Amino acid sequence: MRVEFSPANKKDVLGLALFLGELMLINGAETYRVEDTVLRVCNSRGFNHVNVFASPTVIIISDYKFDGYSFLKSIKSRSIDLHKISLLNDFSRKFVSNTEITVEEAKKEIKKINRSDSYSELIQYISTGIGSAFFAGLVEGNNIPTFVSTFITSILAVKIYNKIISLSSIPAFASLIASSVIAFIGVILTQLNIISAPTMLVVGAIMPLLPGVSFIKGIRDLISGDLMSGVARAFDAGVTAVSIACGVGIVLDIWLRLGGVL
Repeated sequence: MRVEFSPANKKDVLGLALFLGELMLINGAETYRVEDTVLRVCNSRGFNHVNVFASPTVIIISDYKFDGYSFLKSIKSRSIDLHKISLLNDFSRKFVSNTEITVEEAKKEIKKINRSDSYSELIQYISTGIGSAFFAGLVEGNNIPTFVSTFITSILAVKIYNKIISLSSIPAFASLIASSVIAFIGVILTQLNIISAPTMLVVGAIMPLLPGVSFIKGIRDLISGDLMSGVARAFDAGVTAVSIACGVGIVLDIWLRLGGVL
């Protein structure tokens, strides 16, 4: 049965759009994509007088012409999950093009997407280790001890990062600690003559911590005219990069002062 475009289900549709936009922001979608998706969802059910404002930390949906319904949701945590963004995008297009889908059916599908895992932890850690180890090889770490050490260290650093994030939800602090651990392991392995220098291991192992995707998304927001969101994302990426540099720099500085050589 075709869904009626009536004010009676307006709250439900706006609530659905808010939920969809929230999940997209949590998983790292650009704000222009979130705003466009929310507007399309609302318009598909006949609600054309809707405004939406999205930033990395909040999303607001409001009817500016009639009853003044407003919905706001703050975003407490963010990550990068391109797979979920793709699934949410695909579903939003399906919902917009098929008015037979009810709000309840849509919510069930969105919750199912939210619960889905892109890859298992094992696959993620193995991929992290391999990528980091090969990157170390690009900067003259092309020997077995450096490859294996970088592989293990990068996985350990990511596990530490994830654990700290689950406890504190402060990415900069988690990056600082994880990068310090990477540098410390590099120094210890150098002292034990397992690797020739810590630099290759450090460069390779910090790669999973670098906020490259966040920075690019910030640039895309700036290009799209979302100045507030773009600056916020770029600044957040910059703070994370500085935290990583500080974590590595502090450990290496102490090591050099104690007589170590890079």
